[in-house]
Amino acid sequence: MSKAWVIQPKVSDDVVRQLLLSRNIPEAEHEAFLSPDWEKGTHSPWLFSDMPLAVDRVFAALEEGEKIVIHGDYDADGVCGSTLLFGALTDIWGKLTPRPSLGQASYNISVFLPDREKDGYGVAMHTIERLAAEGVQLLITVDCGIANADQLDRAAELGMDVIVCDHHQLGERLPEAAMILHPLAPGEEYPNKMLCGTGVAFKLASALCDEARKRGLAVPVGYEKWWLDLVAIATVTDVMPLVGENRVLEYFGLTVLRKTRRPGLLAILTSAGVDLESVDTETIGFRIGPRLNAAGRLASASLAFSTLAATDQATAQKAAAELEILNSERQNISATSYKQAAEIVDDKAAVLVVYHEDWLPGIVGLVAGRLVNDYGKPAFAFAKAGEHYVGSGRSVAGLHLVEAMNSCGDIYLKKGGHPQACGLSLASLENLELFRERVGSFADKFFGGVEPVQSLLIEAELPLETASMALLTDLNRCAPFGEGNRAPVFAARGLPVVVAEIMGGSGAHLRLTVQDGAKQRKKLVGFGFGSWLSALPAGTLVDVAYTLEVNEWNGRRELQCRIVDLKLTENVD
Repeated sequence: MSKAWVIQPKVSDDVVRQLLLSRNIPEAEHEAFLSPDWEKGTHSPWLFSDMPLAVDRVFAALEEGEKIVIHGDYDADGVCGSTLLFGALTDIWGKLTPRPSLGQASYNISVFLPDREKDGYGVAMHTIERLAAEGVQLLITVDCGIANADQLDRAAELGMDVIVCDHHQLGERLPEAAMILHPLAPGEEYPNKMLCGTGVAFKLASALCDEARKRGLAVPVGYEKWWLDLVAIATVTDVMPLVGENRVLEYFGLTVLRKTRRPGLLAILTSAGVDLESVDTETIGFRIGPRLNAAGRLASASLAFSTLAATDQATAQKAAAELEILNSERQNISATSYKQAAEIVDDKAAVLVVYHEDWLPGIVGLVAGRLVNDYGKPAFAFAKAGEHYVGSGRSVAGLHLVEAMNSCGDIYLKKGGHPQACGLSLASLENLELFRERVGSFADKFFGGVEPVQSLLIEAELPLETASMALLTDLNRCAPFGEGNRAPVFAARGLPVVVAEIMGGSGAHLRLTVQDGAKQRKKLVGFGFGSWLSALPAGTLVDVAYTLEVNEWNGRRELQCRIVDLKLTENVD
């Protein structure tokens, strides 16, 4: 659907200054934004209230050889955070005296990633019972746990100590006996409230390195920065704002990612056809993230963990090849499922709720996301998992999904998430219909009966003839781009179409040649704009919202204008 363009008022002829000021970054902070500084831009992990308790408990477990389990989540954030913490604990354990064998370390420190269908989101009660029976003494949750008070209190009853590393919306009550590392916990003074789960795990790992150095262990200063590649991946895939400390973590995380020595990441990038030095946030969002998430969606997230944690090339390549197959399967399944969703959706509703008995639980989030993109409304998609119904929600236009779910009453088996993305499970189709009715009522009140309009923020009107590689280089000083710091979008109006043609075999993409203000031909590409072809005969005047990027092909680098939105020009004399 076409969006309402919101063009920022012009405040400067300098495009970078225009961009920063339009994003409410004070002029006094421009230099710090453009040149991130690690020491000035990151916060001490010890600012977390429970960090001293958590660090002491981890060291006690390491020194006594206790059985430690890291319980992650099945998405990329949970997998990356689990990989990071597993590496940190095994590295530090290996430096303790007397030094245990690697086999012992591998046995005493393990990672558990839940199965989406068997275990559901978060920490399941049956998992707690099993871990206790296996003699686990320390449980560390990563990217989950904060909404599982009953389960974690049960863990304490069974003799386990628990550390929670999470960032999701808080549950109705907090686990009573757990050490909680969560930026939104009541009374928590850690300044960055928008860390992802892996970011919280990184803070624990950083504090553990600090403590290791205090204890005389051979952990070099800055050693923990080598784990920032995983923080960079998780921050983007979990759609966290790239501002403040997150921007600094992402900036330096990309630097580490471009130098990564992880065989698994190298294998994933090779499979995806990505050159290591060109990796950016878009690479993470469209190449790395989907492959990691494909494991948890269609098979087991343990495959993604095995890939990231692989220590040799052969193991990494084998695991990455399996991820590649799963990702291709995921693309085909999600395309079919979305086609079905588009046929059954009630596009007049204030919030879109769809269910299909043939859908896989692992793809409902993708379906909901595409509905939001195409219809500009909040959306929930559901699938059947055993005897239950699991759903995933995505939001737009300011509707808070957790508040929306809470408004529906006590109809859930489980629920949790963020304002913009959530997960839930229901016991019956009757409850699904109750949910549809109640969440629709909440959305009607929220929007006041007015159709939500999806807006597109445009930095400035920028004629195509002024676009250049030099300008793009200047704009890239504002990178990394992502949530909260989107790649700048510009508008050019009244462009005569020279020729429009389909690009790619699927017919989904558009290559558009127009005439710019200097009477020169310029080519633009529009991914997903293939349906516009019939509306663009030669001579048609169009308004284009576009971004600038580099297109690399056969060793050549050239400027590419990518269409973000397209409108037919109106009111032309």
